[in-house]
Amino acid sequence: MTENYYPTDYAIRPIEGSKQIELIIHSTDGHVWEYGIPYSTATCRYAFEEIDVLELDFGEEFREKIEDELDELVKKLCE
Repeated sequence: MTENYYPTDYAIRPIEGSKQIELIIHSTDGHVWEYGIPYSTATCRYAFEEIDVLELDFGEEFREKIEDELDELVKKLCE
């Protein structure tokens, strides 16, 4: 994890009318990261290739938290 900034807030929600999930992360240095994460209701999977970048920027614990929440949201969207 970088020593310069940390996540202060984030939001994970489906994008209405699209098969994408929006992830927005705010950090202590004022930056905002925005991702559109495509998912499939046929396979109940998502594609988020930048997940490793979250670990580099914010640490393993934060990455795991985001993965868990994405898994749960996609599961709900597939029901």
